[in-house]
Amino acid sequence: MFVEYFTIFSFYPMKSLRNTILAILASLFFTACASFEKGTPQGVVILSFPTEASVYIDGVPVGITPITLDLPRKVSHEIRLEKNGFNSAVKFFTPVPNDKAENFVRFGLSEDLGYYVDLEPKVMEAKMQSDLVPNSIGTDPFERMAKRALDADKRLENGEITPLEHKYIIEQIIAFFE
Repeated sequence: MFVEYFTIFSFYPMKSLRNTILAILASLFFTACASFEKGTPQGVVILSFPTEASVYIDGVPVGITPITLDLPRKVSHEIRLEKNGFNSAVKFFTPVPNDKAENFVRFGLSEDLGYYVDLEPKVMEAKMQSDLVPNSIGTDPFERMAKRALDADKRLENGEITPLEHKYIIEQIIAFFE
């Protein structure tokens, strides 16, 4: 009876260890599959003016600008920036062949992991346009420009925008009406 108890008792830790090892191997295998499909990550930087715009990558919120991220290098990524009072900006990170792509001999694993492509641009800069900038000049451009500038002044007084953002908006309004 003691031998049976000892044999059964010692079997469970071995079974548990085996299951743990199998679970770890399975997770490594499935994680590696994602790397083969999308490539290894590459560091990219996203900047915007004005700063503190919300960043969405492929529709998923990831943070606010400025931000540095690691993105899979073998697939394109849609970057959408949003900030209250400004039109959304949409840009893309796209995989392009790098210097290593010119090698005559390519190794399968390196190619599968995206070794021969880089995301471009490495640093993305987006200048967002204020929603106060009109789409057309209209019948009285001076009146319309003055109204838009006063709206920007009100936003500054209410603390909705910073002085730097105010300057940027006024410059956009003036450039539009020039």
